[in-house]
Amino acid sequence: MNLSDRIKMARKKAGLTQSQLAESVGIAQTAISQLESGKTLRSSYLVQISRACGVNSTWLVSGEGEMLAPEDVTTYFSSELEEILRGEHEDDAALNAALRDRIEELRSASRYAPSNSLLTEEIPYLIELDDSQDPSKTVVEISVKVHLDLNTEILSKQGVLPEYVVAVAISGNSMAPVLQDGGTVVAHLRETQVVDGRMYVIDHGGQIRVKALYRLPGGGIRMKSYNTYEHPDETYSVREMEESRIRIMGRVFWGASFY
Repeated sequence: MNLSDRIKMARKKAGLTQSQLAESVGIAQTAISQLESGKTLRSSYLVQISRACGVNSTWLVSGEGEMLAPEDVTTYFSSELEEILRGEHEDDAALNAALRDRIEELRSASRYAPSNSLLTEEIPYLIELDDSQDPSKTVVEISVKVHLDLNTEILSKQGVLPEYVVAVAISGNSMAPVLQDGGTVVAHLRETQVVDGRMYVIDHGGQIRVKALYRLPGGGIRMKSYNTYEHPDETYSVREMEESRIRIMGRVFWGASFY
Protein backbone atom coordinates (compact mmCIF):
# COMPACT_ATOMS: atom_id res chain seq x y z
CA MET A 1 0.00 0.00 0.00
CA ASN A 2 1.52 3.34 -1.04
CA LEU A 3 1.24 6.79 0.53
CA SER A 4 -1.75 7.86 -1.56
CA ASP A 5 -3.70 4.76 -0.49
CA ARG A 6 -2.88 5.32 3.19
CA ILE A 7 -3.95 8.97 3.10
CA LYS A 8 -7.24 8.10 1.42
CA MET A 9 -7.86 5.28 3.92
CA ALA A 10 -7.05 7.56 6.87
CA ARG A 11 -9.36 10.30 5.60
CA LYS A 12 -12.25 7.86 5.13
CA LYS A 13 -11.62 6.39 8.58
CA ALA A 14 -12.02 9.88 10.01
CA GLY A 15 -15.17 10.51 7.96
CA LEU A 16 -13.70 13.62 6.35
CA THR A 17 -13.97 15.01 2.85
CA GLN A 18 -10.82 16.24 1.12
CA SER A 19 -11.90 19.83 1.78
CA GLN A 20 -12.52 19.17 5.48
CA LEU A 21 -9.17 17.46 5.91
CA ALA A 22 -7.37 20.27 4.09
CA GLU A 23 -9.07 22.86 6.30
CA SER A 24 -8.07 20.96 9.46
CA VAL A 25 -4.45 20.79 8.36
CA GLY A 26 -4.35 24.33 6.94
CA ILE A 27 -3.53 23.52 3.32
CA ALA A 28 -5.39 23.68 0.01
CA GLN A 29 -7.85 20.95 -0.99
CA THR A 30 -5.84 20.43 -4.18
CA ALA A 31 -2.86 19.39 -2.05
CA ILE A 32 -4.89 16.54 -0.53
CA SER A 33 -6.24 15.62 -3.96
CA GLN A 34 -2.74 15.41 -5.43
CA LEU A 35 -1.52 13.29 -2.52
CA GLU A 36 -4.42 10.84 -2.86
CA SER A 37 -4.02 10.60 -6.63
CA GLY A 38 -0.29 9.93 -6.35
CA LYS A 39 0.66 13.08 -8.28
CA THR A 40 2.45 14.32 -5.15
CA LEU A 41 4.66 11.71 -3.48
CA ARG A 42 5.73 13.61 -0.36
CA SER A 43 4.52 16.35 1.95
CA SER A 44 5.75 18.22 5.00
CA TYR A 45 2.22 18.04 6.43
CA LEU A 46 1.95 14.27 6.90
CA VAL A 47 2.16 14.44 10.70
CA GLN A 48 -0.60 17.06 10.75
CA ILE A 49 -2.69 14.91 8.40
CA SER A 50 -2.25 11.89 10.68
CA ARG A 51 -3.38 13.94 13.69
CA ALA A 52 -6.41 15.30 11.86
CA CYS A 53 -7.43 11.78 10.86
CA GLY A 54 -6.59 10.24 14.24
CA VAL A 55 -4.16 7.64 12.85
CA ASN A 56 -0.64 6.52 13.68
CA SER A 57 1.78 9.00 12.04
CA THR A 58 4.45 6.31 11.55
CA TRP A 59 1.97 4.16 9.63
CA LEU A 60 0.85 7.09 7.48
CA VAL A 61 4.39 8.20 6.60
CA SER A 62 6.08 4.83 6.07
CA GLY A 63 3.38 2.15 6.10
CA GLU A 64 5.02 0.49 9.13
CA GLY A 65 2.98 -0.55 12.15
CA GLU A 66 -0.77 -0.38 12.58
CA MET A 67 -3.07 2.32 11.24
CA LEU A 68 -4.42 3.01 14.73
CA ALA A 69 -1.76 3.00 17.43
CA PRO A 70 -2.45 0.94 20.60
CA GLU A 71 -2.38 4.09 22.74
CA ASP A 72 -5.08 5.62 20.53
CA VAL A 73 -7.26 2.55 21.04
CA THR A 74 -6.82 2.91 24.79
CA THR A 75 -7.74 6.59 24.62
CA TYR A 76 -10.95 5.82 22.73
CA PHE A 77 -11.84 3.06 25.15
CA SER A 78 -11.11 5.07 28.32
CA SER A 79 -12.95 8.21 27.23
CA GLU A 80 -16.08 6.22 26.41
CA LEU A 81 -16.13 4.50 29.81
CA GLU A 82 -15.37 7.71 31.71
CA GLU A 83 -18.43 9.31 30.10
CA ILE A 84 -20.60 6.51 31.47
CA LEU A 85 -19.05 6.83 34.94
CA ARG A 86 -19.91 10.54 34.98
CA GLY A 87 -23.53 9.80 34.13
CA GLU A 88 -26.43 9.27 36.53
CA HIS A 89 -27.47 5.70 37.43
CA GLU A 90 -30.03 4.36 39.88
CA ASP A 91 -27.57 2.02 41.60
CA ASP A 92 -24.33 0.08 41.11
CA ALA A 93 -26.16 -2.67 39.23
CA ALA A 94 -27.44 -0.17 36.66
CA LEU A 95 -23.95 1.34 36.32
CA ASN A 96 -22.36 -2.08 35.83
CA ALA A 97 -24.96 -2.99 33.23
CA ALA A 98 -24.28 0.23 31.32
CA LEU A 99 -20.54 -0.42 31.42
CA ARG A 100 -20.93 -4.02 30.22
CA ASP A 101 -23.15 -2.93 27.33
CA ARG A 102 -20.77 -0.20 26.22
CA ILE A 103 -17.71 -2.45 26.47
CA GLU A 104 -19.43 -4.98 24.24
CA GLU A 105 -20.29 -2.25 21.73
CA LEU A 106 -16.68 -1.06 21.69
CA ARG A 107 -15.38 -4.57 21.14
CA SER A 108 -17.69 -5.09 18.18
CA ALA A 109 -17.09 -1.61 16.70
CA SER A 110 -13.94 -2.48 14.79
CA ARG A 111 -13.34 1.09 13.70
CA TYR A 112 -11.68 1.47 17.11
CA ALA A 113 -9.32 -1.42 16.43
CA PRO A 114 -6.21 -1.62 14.23
CA SER A 115 -7.94 -4.05 11.86
CA ASN A 116 -9.95 -1.20 10.28
CA SER A 117 -12.59 -3.75 9.32
CA LEU A 118 -15.31 -1.12 8.87
CA LEU A 119 -13.37 0.82 6.23
CA THR A 120 -14.62 0.36 2.70
CA GLU A 121 -13.42 1.12 -0.81
CA GLU A 122 -15.67 1.99 -3.74
CA ILE A 123 -15.24 -0.73 -6.38
CA PRO A 124 -16.74 0.02 -9.83
CA TYR A 125 -18.94 -2.52 -11.61
CA LEU A 126 -18.29 -3.91 -15.07
CA ILE A 127 -21.35 -3.36 -17.25
CA GLU A 128 -22.49 -4.15 -20.79
CA LEU A 129 -23.30 -1.16 -23.00
CA ASP A 130 -24.60 -0.92 -26.56
CA ASP A 131 -21.78 -0.67 -29.07
CA SER A 132 -21.83 2.83 -30.59
CA GLN A 133 -20.49 1.36 -33.85
CA ASP A 134 -23.02 -1.48 -34.02
CA PRO A 135 -26.23 -1.22 -31.90
CA SER A 136 -26.82 -4.96 -32.30
CA LYS A 137 -23.69 -5.66 -30.21
CA THR A 138 -22.52 -4.77 -26.73
CA VAL A 139 -19.19 -3.77 -25.24
CA VAL A 140 -17.86 -4.25 -21.71
CA GLU A 141 -17.08 -1.04 -19.85
CA ILE A 142 -16.33 0.08 -16.30
CA SER A 143 -19.28 1.95 -14.82
CA VAL A 144 -18.75 5.51 -13.61
CA LYS A 145 -22.05 5.50 -11.67
CA VAL A 146 -22.45 2.13 -9.98
CA HIS A 147 -20.04 0.80 -7.37
CA LEU A 148 -19.72 -1.76 -4.59
CA ASP A 149 -18.53 -0.77 -1.11
CA LEU A 150 -15.96 -3.48 -0.35
CA ASN A 151 -14.20 -3.96 2.99
CA THR A 152 -10.58 -2.80 2.71
CA GLU A 153 -9.40 -5.82 4.72
CA ILE A 154 -10.48 -8.08 1.84
CA LEU A 155 -8.29 -6.09 -0.57
CA SER A 156 -5.40 -6.00 1.89
CA LYS A 157 -5.44 -9.76 2.46
CA GLN A 158 -5.43 -10.36 -1.29
CA GLY A 159 -2.61 -7.88 -1.82
CA VAL A 160 -4.50 -5.95 -4.50
CA LEU A 161 -4.97 -2.23 -5.10
CA PRO A 162 -8.49 -0.81 -5.56
CA GLU A 163 -7.65 0.74 -8.94
CA TYR A 164 -7.15 -2.75 -10.41
CA VAL A 165 -10.33 -4.26 -8.98
CA VAL A 166 -13.84 -4.49 -10.47
CA ALA A 167 -17.17 -5.94 -9.38
CA VAL A 168 -19.48 -8.05 -11.54
CA ALA A 169 -23.16 -8.80 -11.01
CA ILE A 170 -24.04 -12.45 -11.62
CA SER A 171 -26.83 -13.08 -14.12
CA GLY A 172 -28.33 -16.52 -14.71
CA ASN A 173 -27.81 -19.95 -13.16
CA SER A 174 -24.80 -21.28 -15.05
CA MET A 175 -22.57 -21.17 -11.94
CA ALA A 176 -25.21 -22.34 -9.45
CA PRO A 177 -25.16 -23.43 -6.70
CA VAL A 178 -21.81 -21.73 -6.06
CA LEU A 179 -22.85 -18.41 -7.61
CA GLN A 180 -26.50 -17.48 -7.51
CA ASP A 181 -28.35 -15.19 -9.90
CA GLY A 182 -28.14 -11.63 -8.54
CA GLY A 183 -24.95 -12.21 -6.55
CA THR A 184 -21.73 -10.28 -6.96
CA VAL A 185 -18.10 -11.25 -7.50
CA VAL A 186 -14.97 -9.12 -7.40
CA ALA A 187 -11.97 -9.66 -9.69
CA HIS A 188 -8.37 -8.47 -9.89
CA LEU A 189 -7.71 -7.14 -13.39
CA ARG A 190 -3.98 -7.78 -13.21
CA GLU A 191 -4.34 -11.55 -12.85
CA THR A 192 -5.17 -12.92 -16.30
CA GLN A 193 -2.82 -15.92 -16.39
CA VAL A 194 -5.03 -19.01 -16.17
CA VAL A 195 -4.58 -21.26 -13.16
CA ASP A 196 -6.59 -24.45 -13.69
CA GLY A 197 -9.85 -24.50 -11.77
CA ARG A 198 -9.80 -20.87 -10.69
CA MET A 199 -12.66 -18.55 -11.54
CA TYR A 200 -12.27 -15.63 -13.94
CA VAL A 201 -14.26 -12.74 -15.38
CA ILE A 202 -14.36 -12.91 -19.18
CA ASP A 203 -15.31 -10.46 -21.90
CA HIS A 204 -16.86 -12.74 -24.51
CA GLY A 205 -17.59 -10.57 -27.53
CA GLY A 206 -19.06 -7.81 -25.39
CA GLN A 207 -20.81 -10.14 -22.93
CA ILE A 208 -19.63 -10.45 -19.32
CA ARG A 209 -19.18 -14.06 -18.21
CA VAL A 210 -17.83 -15.68 -15.05
CA LYS A 211 -16.41 -19.19 -15.49
CA ALA A 212 -13.89 -21.61 -14.06
CA LEU A 213 -11.06 -21.90 -16.59
CA TYR A 214 -8.64 -24.65 -17.57
CA ARG A 215 -5.69 -24.45 -19.93
CA LEU A 216 -5.61 -26.46 -23.17
CA PRO A 217 -2.54 -27.47 -25.19
CA GLY A 218 -1.60 -24.75 -27.66
CA GLY A 219 -2.84 -21.88 -25.53
CA GLY A 220 -6.59 -22.52 -25.70
CA ILE A 221 -8.98 -22.65 -22.76
CA ARG A 222 -11.86 -24.70 -21.44
CA MET A 223 -14.72 -22.82 -19.78
CA LYS A 224 -16.51 -24.73 -17.07
CA SER A 225 -19.90 -23.93 -15.56
CA TYR A 226 -20.88 -25.50 -12.24
CA ASN A 227 -24.40 -26.13 -13.52
CA THR A 228 -23.15 -28.65 -16.10
CA TYR A 229 -26.62 -30.12 -16.68
CA GLU A 230 -27.80 -26.96 -18.42
CA HIS A 231 -24.43 -25.50 -19.37
CA PRO A 232 -21.87 -27.99 -20.73
CA ASP A 233 -18.17 -27.19 -20.96
CA GLU A 234 -16.96 -24.95 -23.78
CA THR A 235 -13.54 -25.26 -25.42
CA TYR A 236 -11.76 -22.64 -27.51
CA SER A 237 -8.47 -22.69 -29.37
CA VAL A 238 -6.35 -19.53 -29.57
CA ARG A 239 -7.78 -18.83 -33.02
CA GLU A 240 -11.35 -19.39 -31.84
CA MET A 241 -10.75 -17.07 -28.90
CA GLU A 242 -9.64 -14.32 -31.30
CA GLU A 243 -12.60 -14.91 -33.61
CA SER A 244 -15.07 -14.90 -30.72
CA ARG A 245 -13.38 -11.88 -29.12
CA ILE A 246 -12.75 -13.72 -25.86
CA ARG A 247 -10.66 -11.74 -23.39
CA ILE A 248 -9.78 -12.90 -19.87
CA MET A 249 -10.20 -9.80 -17.73
CA GLY A 250 -9.19 -10.94 -14.25
CA ARG A 251 -9.26 -13.56 -11.52
CA VAL A 252 -12.20 -13.67 -9.13
CA PHE A 253 -11.03 -13.46 -5.50
CA TRP A 254 -14.26 -12.64 -3.65
CA GLY A 255 -17.96 -13.28 -4.04
CA ALA A 256 -20.96 -12.27 -1.98
CA SER A 257 -22.60 -15.66 -2.16
CA PHE A 258 -19.76 -18.13 -1.78
CA TYR A 259 -16.72 -16.84 0.12
